[in-house]
Amino acid sequence: MNHIEKETIIDVHRLAFGPEEGPEIAQLAESLLGRPDTISISVSRDGKIAGNVLFTPFVFLDHPDAKCCLLAPCGVLPGHQGHGVGKELMETSIEHLTSMGMDAVFVLGVPAFYPRYGFIPTGKQTPYPDLLTVPEAWMALELTAGTAGKLSGRTKAVPQFMQPAMWDTSAHG
Repeated sequence: MNHIEKETIIDVHRLAFGPEEGPEIAQLAESLLGRPDTISISVSRDGKIAGNVLFTPFVFLDHPDAKCCLLAPCGVLPGHQGHGVGKELMETSIEHLTSMGMDAVFVLGVPAFYPRYGFIPTGKQTPYPDLLTVPEAWMALELTAGTAGKLSGRTKAVPQFMQPAMWDTSAHG
């Protein structure tokens, strides 16, 4: 990924999340894009990036061989929201992750959006389970049949997500 593409993706997240959350999410995206294990998927309209989603490793400590990832952040430029960019991002991402042999994808997200793409609420632990006050926001998508049922115990995300504030849903819902 070149510097211009990286800056464009960071701007997509800044604008998608608005003036309140945008700067913090853009900083997170920039940090994640600096990791070699981050998977970045973008969707373009008229030759320009209109949406982007990032995936990072998500580990079940008792099941280190399971290939899981965490979906975050997912952003679509305001002018393209409601025009199929988010749908294309999700469909393209699921296809790509499946082709890579990924077993499952987890997301702490909007309960009205992700179930459209097969995500279902999960009882699997977040890194900070006591902070999950909106359980329906913690969802999983099984890409390899039978994987989710086998997963249990403590979980760990990349360092950028290992902060309690990232998992506290008390302000939402």
